[in-house]
Amino acid sequence: MVLSACGASTPPADEVALEMIDTLTVDESIKVCMRDVVDNFEPPEAAQDAGLKSLDDVAKKADEGNEQALTLLAEFQADLDRCN
Repeated sequence: MVLSACGASTPPADEVALEMIDTLTVDESIKVCMRDVVDNFEPPEAAQDAGLKSLDDVAKKADEGNEQALTLLAEFQADLDRCN
């Protein structure tokens, strides 16, 4: 059998974020807060109108250098940082 994962796409950004949170060596209450930030992430309406409808969209566009996505990603990171 040929490996079917060879053509697999990148996992969604929220899934990757949650997996990374699970690996942190911090208090569980901090992880719960961070998971909530990921689960409740919703770009503002103007960003959604511009095609940034999810964390995955934001991460992909930020990787391409999109300024609006980079700003949203920085705000997301700041929200995660506030969990500490």
